[in-house]
This record gives sequence, structure tokens and C-alpha cells, in this order.
Amino acid sequence: MKVFAPTDISIITTYRCPMQCKMCNIWKNPTDPRLEIQPEELEILPHVKFINITGGEPFIREDLDKIVEVAFRKAPRVVISTSGWFEERVLELARKFPKIGIRISIEGLSQKNDELRGRAGGFDKGLRSLLSLREMGVKDIGFGITVSNNNSEDMLSLYRLSKALNMEFATAAFHNSYYFHKDDNVITNRDTVCGNFAELINMQMREKHPKSWARAFFNMGLINYIEGNRRMLPCEAGL
Repeated sequence: MKVFAPTDISIITTYRCPMQCKMCNIWKNPTDPRLEIQPEELEILPHVKFINITGGEPFIREDLDKIVEVAFRKAPRVVISTSGWFEERVLELARKFPKIGIRISIEGLSQKNDELRGRAGGFDKGLRSLLSLREMGVKDIGFGITVSNNNSEDMLSLYRLSKALNMEFATAAFHNSYYFHKDDNVITNRDTVCGNFAELINMQMREKHPKSWARAFFNMGLINYIEGNRRMLPCEAGL
């Protein structure tokens, strides 16, 4: 069998996290900082098109800039997934690496986000970080939502906000994994959630950008997944 070289890499920098999300128990299972992957260990990575730096919360690492430095030697595009909780650290890193991508996880409007992520003020910190990054001139910024039982309506409002701010917007669906230390994430109000995804798809299909149409296809796959069918796009993590 032919083995293809990887094109994308995801680096889990830590399982420590200041948030207390209802859909994820990583924060209850933190890593020992002394055992987390070190920047010099990443030198073995091949050259790829894209690297995502994630966690836990990557900005809890005080040496994140050294990790990003190695990542940019391995890929032309590097994006960090974050809660935006450490506002000043986010902005400081962006000043040092202006081409960095930042994706802030926001699970709904202010009240819903803070309820689901378990920390008061999380929405304000995340949105403030994004607005500050935009003012600094950072281009590759946006936010995303993990849709669960009670936030799919807020997803539509967040999408409209992303369009008004000219920022990227990503979606994911509630699920379980060893990574999250969760096995009880189940979408129970499927009709409501799928109906809101269908509305999002309609909005994306009315846009003039092929990228929006591709995201509409991805969201159609999420509807398929939520309804208990096989995902339309295969998981490539094992590759």
C-alpha cells in the first residue's frame, strides 16, 4: 500500500486548561508540565502545509512562542486553537508572529458561552481578543462553535457576527472521545439542532464564495452525523 506524506499536523501542547467546559473533561485531567512535549522534540516533524496548535489551552504554556517558532519552520501556515482566556498572551504572541492564525472557541452568545465553558467572562475575553487582533492587522483570525443541545440557535447569531466582522467561522458537533475524557455527550434535540444547521447551510449557499459552499457541505455532513449516519467526510487523523 502506498503511504502518503502528511499535509497537516495537529500538536497537542498540553491537557491543562483554565476553562471548565461541560462537553470536555480535559480540565479535570491535566498533564504534568514536566512531561508535556518540548519545542526541541518537534524538530523531527516533516515539512507540511498546515499546523494546528491545540490543547487543553495552548496559551497556558509559557514557552508557546518557542513551539510556534519551530512550527513556522515546518509549515507556512500555523493556527492556534484557544479559548482566548489569556488575552495579553494572545496579543503578545501575535505581535511576535504577525502571520499566526488564531481561532477562538466560543460556544454561544455571552450567557450561553460562559455557562457551557464554565467560566464567567469567557465570552468577553474571547471577543475582545479577536477585536484586538483585527485592530493589530492580524488576518488569519476567527472563531468556532461546538454545537450541543442548547446552543445551535446562538450558532446562527455567531455566524452573522463573524460575517459582520469579516472573520472565519468554524463548526463542530458534540461528540465523545478519549481525548475529552467524555462518553456521555449526546445530542438529544436533533430536530432543533439539525434545523438550525439547515438554516446555516442556506445562509452559506447564498454567499458568493466557494469556500462558503464547501463549509455548507461540511455542515450537511454534521447533520448526517447528528442523525446517526456515517460521516460524509472520513476522519484523516490516522493518516
